[in-house]
Amino acid sequence: MEANLCGRPTTGEELHVCMGLNSCAGQDADRTATMAGTGQCATVQHVCHGEGACRGQGGCGYAGDDFEQFHPGEQACRYNGSCASPINESRVFSGGPMKGKSVWQQARRLFEARMYAAGKAFGPAPGQGVPDDRFPEYDRLTPPQAGTSDKVTALFRASADNPRAHEGVRFPDLVAIARNSVGRHLPGARITFTIPAEDAAVLYFKPDGRPQSATSTVTTDSDGVATADPLYAGHTSPGDQWVTVTAEDDDARCEFHVTVLAPQGQQ
Repeated sequence: MEANLCGRPTTGEELHVCMGLNSCAGQDADRTATMAGTGQCATVQHVCHGEGACRGQGGCGYAGDDFEQFHPGEQACRYNGSCASPINESRVFSGGPMKGKSVWQQARRLFEARMYAAGKAFGPAPGQGVPDDRFPEYDRLTPPQAGTSDKVTALFRASADNPRAHEGVRFPDLVAIARNSVGRHLPGARITFTIPAEDAAVLYFKPDGRPQSATSTVTTDSDGVATADPLYAGHTSPGDQWVTVTAEDDDARCEFHVTVLAPQGQQ
């Protein structure tokens, strides 16, 4: 199989996150699978937790809550589950009941359970995840674009999407990663986390010793990681809230969905 096929979807068919997880013959990246469970690779790629085609993708071993981490490749939405895809051979869970164990093996167990429940035959997987030295396209270095190697061209969430907190309680830190045009994490970049004006009473940043604010501007560390000032839940709201992340003078952006819970005792 050509490496650049890995992660290329077969038009109009289901998407899956790694080898051995296809539910039909020919439903893999190069259309050579003879039956369910024998596909060579994922038919979709995405870079990390929540970056897939649907918000709230299942955990891959790097991020996500315990429930999400327990369900790689199995998500009740139209597209793919899991986090970064394809799943490499050595990837293990960072938390939850499977901590330290293989992400691909758990994804395969869940796949086999679905096949048994459907009464569908399946064959042996060609491996237990893609080789660790095979980089998906989003991790391949590309020639730098003139004048952009020192600019942020992509921002990614590095902490779980949709953190939740009760009114008056601090959320888990919002963390983003900045990359430049050659795919390197970019240190020293100014990153701004912004709460929309309509949510100013619902959310607020409260840096130590400073007034609360609707924005938090920070600088990425030596690893290109930006951690927002402490974010707190304000008044409960029935709607969705978002925090937008942008890079100074650049077009890169990403978003966090956050939820303010009703005060404890009023649920």
